[in-house]
Formats: sequence, C-alpha cells, structure tokens
Amino acid sequence: MNDCNQLSMSDVPTIDVLDVAIHTTNLEHATQTILQWIKKNEHHYVCVRDIHGIVLSQRDPLLRSIHQNSGLTVPDGMPLVWIGKWMGFSSMGRVYGPDLMKYLCQSSVKKGLTHCLYGGKTFQQVQAVKYQLEKQFKGIQITGAFCPPFSSFSSFDDIDLLSHLHANKTNILWIGVGTPKQEYIMAHLIKSTHTNVIIGVGAAFDIFLNLQSDAPQWIKRTGLQWLFRSFQDPGRLGKRYMKMIPLFIFLMLCRGLKGK
Repeated sequence: MNDCNQLSMSDVPTIDVLDVAIHTTNLEHATQTILQWIKKNEHHYVCVRDIHGIVLSQRDPLLRSIHQNSGLTVPDGMPLVWIGKWMGFSSMGRVYGPDLMKYLCQSSVKKGLTHCLYGGKTFQQVQAVKYQLEKQFKGIQITGAFCPPFSSFSSFDDIDLLSHLHANKTNILWIGVGTPKQEYIMAHLIKSTHTNVIIGVGAAFDIFLNLQSDAPQWIKRTGLQWLFRSFQDPGRLGKRYMKMIPLFIFLMLCRGLKGK
C-alpha cells in the first residue's frame, strides 16, 4: 500500500470502519495538511475520531455524514491505527487531539497564524487555556476564547462567537466540547464563517489545564488509555467505555462475518 507521507495532501486514502471513513494519516502528515490548507486559504473541518464516535455514528446518520464530509477524519485511538496497519497502511499513526493542538500551535507562531478557542465549562476555564497556550508558545496569536452556552447547541445561536469570527480572520478554531456536539458545531460553522480550519479536540482543553491527567506514552502505545481515563472518571468515562468497547468489537465481528 502507499505510504501516506508519499501522497499529496488531497489523495490520502481512507479505511472503512463501520461505514466511517478514517484517513490513513499520522500526526506529522495531518499537521502539514492543515498548514497547507491555510496557506491556500481553503476551508475544512477535522474530526479527531475514536471508537466512541464511530459507535455513536451507527445510530446517528447526521454524525456519520459529518465524518464523511470532513477535510480529515483522523485516527485518535490505537484500535483504528491497528486496523489501518492490518490493512497495509504501515505509516498510519495515532493523531491524538492534544498532540495535534501542540504541533499546530508551535508551527503557527513563525507563520503568524491566528487561533480562537471554544470550549470549557466556564469562561474562566477557557481563559485559563488561552493563558496556558500563550505561556507555552511565545508569540502565539489567540484572537478570542469563548465558553459555549450549553443550552444553544441545537440552534447554534452563539452570537458572541459568530460576531467574533465574522470580525476577525481566524485560521484555526479549536472546539473542545466533546462528541457529538463539537462535530455538529464544526459542520455548521464551516458553512457560516470564513474560518480556515475547525478542529474538534474533545478533552484537550482539560488536559492543558491538568483537569485531566494525560496518560504516559507507554499506556498510549498499548491502546489502554481508555482504562487510564476510566480510573480518573469512573462515573462518566468508565460507564462509557464499558459500553462502547464491547459494542464496537461486536459490530466489527458482525461485519467480519458478513465478509466486509
């Protein structure tokens, strides 16, 4: 199979995982693809996908179509990487949301790119993320930081954010509200604003603030980050993973038995 690093930015193949197309990319390639989009003044959104979102897509046609229409749907989860490698895409690698955010923030400083943040449970939290990024990446340009009005996801009527995006040239909008809300928001905003790239990064804001501990690299490589996160938040994440992982395996086995 072709190595994704030998392909142009527009012809990266995908693998089909339960009718969700996952691009056979890796962290370095995804970063360079996004930077090329901005250089060409293109407009795309990026889905950072794990098995949770794939399982949700099975009963949510809108969410599934959002993945299909993304500029990139990247593998944020080792099971997806293992499937890709098993299918022959040897250079496919995990594109972990917080790592993608770090890579792009670092690369953006010299290029003078602008960022906007949308997430956090309170205004103080998202402002703290802005402060941490400005502290870690000297010279980064963050034009705004907004906390979503959580009652407004169905109507997307966040006037403050929309006004800011219309008034300011934003190269990268980071959305950290979790799946599937962030995907719904990305698909809406890419049509209604002039933002170059919108990226849904889930819990990345919490990790930057150390509200959630990031797993050691060896745990990430083994594919057991879900277990590490479950111990941190058993009431929410433990229940999610105990339901999603067996269901994902069952659905994949059923697909395999059907010869797909």
